[in-house]
This record gives sequence, C-alpha cells and structure tokens, in this order.
Amino acid sequence: MTPIRFSALPALQNNPSSEHRQDTMIRAVLFDLDETLIDKTAAVLTFLPLQYQRFRLGEHGVEEQRYIAELLQLEKAGLVRKRDLYPRLTETFGLPGDLAAALFHDFETVYPGMAIPMSGAKQTISTLKQYGVLIGVVSNGEANVQRPKIAAAGLNEVLDLVVISGDIGLRKPAREIFELAAGRLDLPVDNCLFVGDNPEADIVGADNAGMHAVYFGPKNAWPAPLPSPRYRRELLPQLIALVRDLNALTEA
Repeated sequence: MTPIRFSALPALQNNPSSEHRQDTMIRAVLFDLDETLIDKTAAVLTFLPLQYQRFRLGEHGVEEQRYIAELLQLEKAGLVRKRDLYPRLTETFGLPGDLAAALFHDFETVYPGMAIPMSGAKQTISTLKQYGVLIGVVSNGEANVQRPKIAAAGLNEVLDLVVISGDIGLRKPAREIFELAAGRLDLPVDNCLFVGDNPEADIVGADNAGMHAVYFGPKNAWPAPLPSPRYRRELLPQLIALVRDLNALTEA
C-alpha cells in the first residue's frame, strides 16, 4: 500500500497557526518509549512502593511518599540515568552507600516486567502500519531495561526499529541519535515523524535533526521559554486522524 503523505513540519516557532508547508513523504513514525508508547507512570507507581518495602527503607527513617517524590524529581523525566540516580538518592536520604547498587540492580531486574503499553498504542501502530509506514522506537536508557519493557508491553512484534541510547553512546536530544535511527531505516531524516512527550529531548532534539515532530502531551506541560510545537496530540489514536487529515491535504 502506498505510504501516507504527511505535511512537512517547519522548525519550532512561536506562531503555529498553520500546520503545513511544502509536502513531504513520511515513510516512518518513530516514538519515544517511556510516557509515549509505555505508561511509565503506572509502572513506576507500582514498582517504587514495592521496592521501598523490599528494602525496608522505613527502618532507615525514609518516608515512602518522599522516597517516591525524590526519585521522580532526581530523574528529571528520564534524562538522568538510573545508575547515576540511585547513588544520588541514597546520598539524599543518608542511606548506606552500598545500597545504591542493590537498589539499581532491583530496578534493572524487576521494573521492566511491569511495563504496560500506553492506551491506544497498539491500535495506533497497527493502523499506521496498514498504510505502509515503518514504526520505530528511539529511547534514552539502558538496553537491559528498555528492551525487556518493550517485550513486556507486547510491542516487539510491531516494531521495525529499536534504538536505545545505552547501545550506541548517544542520548536524546543529540541530533546524531535521530540521524542514526533514520539511517538504519535507510531514510532521510525528513521522511521521519517523531512522537514524544519530552519537549527538549524529543521535540527540540528531533526538530534540530531535521525530523518532523509531534509533542505527545498536554498544552500546559509545554515549557513557556520554548517555541510552541508545530503539532501536539494528547492521545495516541489522535495520530491516526492527523495522518488522515494530512494525507487528504496532500492529495488535494
């Protein structure tokens, strides 16, 4: 089937009143993983209380809700690697230094199995693939955590590409990781559309690499200092309507 055409995206700008410019064929849709294809919040809020209990952190004077809040703050929406995060976390609470390695190992081995797909993820991917669009993931993180999460969420069989920062020594928002992903699909960057929830790592990063980008998140979560994103959607199935609308625009 002929791939759907998307209207090409300009660089981020302050006046996104028009959602199109010169038409470009989009042959691949690439997704961030956490909080985009996988419901990270649900998994984390299940995992962290269990970790707290397993390690009896209350006996060290650590309050459960503060433990969860501090970890979420320190990780900076996934920008800080967990192997770097846990030493900072144990230092914050004055915990024994050797506990950081044990907590990190617990995270690596237990947390990935709790991953579940974001609502509408499989439906959206399936529909896009019906139009001949390639589907990939570009994610920051360690491969031994991210890849099992993809498997646990049942997404392995629907992905044409998986690029994990820990495998290649590059992290979003570096433009090179986006360029590498496009290259592995044998596509120019402007034939790729990137969908992600992190304004800087995902949207600014993809835009700087020359990809077209859709911000997956609520409008009030976008940082005011950044230029407004060209596209914004709050639900993954809304990408299907975006595809149809832009395809109709192209054919017209």
